[in-house]
Amino acid sequence: MSHPIDLVPTRRTFVRTGLRGAALAGLHCCCGLPCRPAGAVGEEAPGGVESVVREPTLFAGIRKPIANRAELEPSLRALKKACGKRIAGPPTLIFRFDTPVDGYDAEIGFPVHEAVNQGEVTTHTLREMHFFSALHEGSADERRTAVGGVYQYMSSKGLSPELELVEVYHRGTPWMEDGLQVQVMASYLDWPGVYRTQLVRVLGEKPAAAVWAGGDRLTPHTPVDPRCAWAGRSIGRLQRVASIDQQYDILSRVALVRPREDIAAYKAVYEASGDITTVFEAQQAQLATTPTGGFVDPPTFDGKTLHLSKVPRNGKAYRAATTHTEKRKAYCFCALVREAADPTIDPVFCYRAAGWARQFWEPILGVELNRCTITHSILAGDDFCAWDYHLEA
Repeated sequence: MSHPIDLVPTRRTFVRTGLRGAALAGLHCCCGLPCRPAGAVGEEAPGGVESVVREPTLFAGIRKPIANRAELEPSLRALKKACGKRIAGPPTLIFRFDTPVDGYDAEIGFPVHEAVNQGEVTTHTLREMHFFSALHEGSADERRTAVGGVYQYMSSKGLSPELELVEVYHRGTPWMEDGLQVQVMASYLDWPGVYRTQLVRVLGEKPAAAVWAGGDRLTPHTPVDPRCAWAGRSIGRLQRVASIDQQYDILSRVALVRPREDIAAYKAVYEASGDITTVFEAQQAQLATTPTGGFVDPPTFDGKTLHLSKVPRNGKAYRAATTHTEKRKAYCFCALVREAADPTIDPVFCYRAAGWARQFWEPILGVELNRCTITHSILAGDDFCAWDYHLEA
């Protein structure tokens, strides 16, 4: 890869470092995409960071791995020619992370009024996502700094990144060095909102409301410590009204959406060999090339129990840590647990991590992983987080 610094870091590198309701649905915010504000009216962070929800958006793009931004220039020319008067907004660049590509998984394109499918140009609907967004004007170096600042702001709120970084170009192009006006938009998981939806699904409206109590006072800009304190109280209430299997059913669905491409690549490994060990080995080989450094607690499978664990977010810092707090900050991908001063939450909260893995293993093994036990958790004072899926009742 010739110019990685000219693009963006991978997600694993990055995570180290309003008016509500239908009244605004479908309107364009300052980014030029169909968005609505999230949080309280006019709520904005110092430095102009806002929280917006991207509505489902018809998008015509060319998606391919790139090694540097200059490779996007012919794609943008082809898009302009193909889309013509059907363009409904500014040129938009989307980076997607945790997909198995050589280079950077990049899609450049336009929001459009109607579908355009011609040559490499394909149209699809971008799903609804939540973003922290900031307008940047200046150089490419300053753009990188602006993106990093948005991710740092996200972490300070106890929210973790989803797997899209979006750049909307009001002036200039992705490969220009100066004179840019670009909306940088870092996606995040609105896990409190997803949590409430899952509570209602499993428990019903009235019990869900009791468990959720106080959640309506949270906004995307709520700092991490009060968000964490609320989460701890809510999980305590959940444990009093729900069985352990219900807790797993709810919390394992409160996870990032795993890329289908990532799952498909490993499913092909499993189908070629019929041996789950080949998947473990392929994962370890890939993880060893990233800042995680691979598994601390290796996966195992005895035919009945699938034992899995999280890898450290920053393997080097994790191995150098001398206190539990240092280990937690180096280990946890979950910004809520990582960034809180004193995360007092029951370890069942780690079912969220099990949910990330659940999305991976269910389609690979062709089974539904309905029972799970947390065996280790940073929240319980352990050095890592791990769990067992029980394949037999």
